[in-house]
Amino acid sequence: MDNLKISADDHIDLGYLPKDLWTSRAPAGKADDVPHVVERGDGEFWVCGDATWGEYRSAKWFARPGRNPLALDRGGVAEEGRPITPSKRLEDLDRDGVSASVLFPPIIAMNPDDRNLRDNIVRGYNDWATEFGSAAPERFIPAAMISPTDPQSATDELMRIAKAGKLKQVNFLVNDVTLEMQFEAWDPFWSAAEETGLIVSYHVGGSLSQVAARDLEAKLATTARKPAFGMGAVRGGTAFYEPFVSMFTFGTLERHPGLRLVLAESGTGWIPFVVQEMDFRYEQLKDWSPNNMPLKEKPSELFKRQVWATYQSDLVGLHLLDFFGEGHVMWASDYPHHDSTWPFSQEVVDREAAHVAPEVKQAVLHDNAAALYGIR
Repeated sequence: MDNLKISADDHIDLGYLPKDLWTSRAPAGKADDVPHVVERGDGEFWVCGDATWGEYRSAKWFARPGRNPLALDRGGVAEEGRPITPSKRLEDLDRDGVSASVLFPPIIAMNPDDRNLRDNIVRGYNDWATEFGSAAPERFIPAAMISPTDPQSATDELMRIAKAGKLKQVNFLVNDVTLEMQFEAWDPFWSAAEETGLIVSYHVGGSLSQVAARDLEAKLATTARKPAFGMGAVRGGTAFYEPFVSMFTFGTLERHPGLRLVLAESGTGWIPFVVQEMDFRYEQLKDWSPNNMPLKEKPSELFKRQVWATYQSDLVGLHLLDFFGEGHVMWASDYPHHDSTWPFSQEVVDREAAHVAPEVKQAVLHDNAAALYGIR
């Protein structure tokens, strides 16, 4: 498997998870309180309390006419449970020339109000992901789920994961990242991430209610005047804008110089302008009112030291690699999502990276992720 690609952003979606993931871990008599699958006339669904989280992708779901196509359809292997069947997932990695894969948790918000239930959901998924990763520990690199609603719970789970020593990364869904996460109550979390060496990532997804443009698109979908197309979950990078910038403007990265942050499925083409603009604002305040500048390091310096970003198809970003500094851009296939390049990733890479020097291409496709995640 030498010199193959590492995909720094792939997925384990809710629709494929084992039906008993949470019920098998629930206390006696509490199986109906945790996430579970129920059958209705129009299919099977994951539910938790009064909330319906999404469809369970059963054999019937895959046989449904007119459903949304997936990368698995494109590859001719659409079937129930394939992405969580280790042998079949490894076949799919091999087919795409991928030696290792970073596996992100479901990208829908799973944050019920009840704290104990929320913590049990997070722990249950992380324990299952650890077990799944153990099927091929050199090739499956699961990221842990972490809740953004309670700093104590988040810190406790991070420390539990660090103590177990199996997972390397904890993940927040970017739509659920709030400014409160930069305030004092969250300082123990960021300190723990730095001290343990666990990577923190922001990944596309989370509560749609916090993304006004997507809410508006949904409301307009049944009207005569509706947008011709959307900009996807990342919204051209804007979903990441405030969560990303806040890590600099509130000093979180500067206070924790050993903290490593990954922007997952963010794309990269938008990032240079934003970092450039932060530098401009930093220098402007430093010149005009030096006594009011609480930060000592330029945003671009922090960025090149502490931030990584992934892309799956980004011709613009691949023309801006010099800006990022060595080692901080990572390719990904986004398997098994509809937007994935799988199983034709090499064709996309060859087309978009034709101008990139061989040693730089090797770094972006493999070596940067190998160094960050300690993949041999």
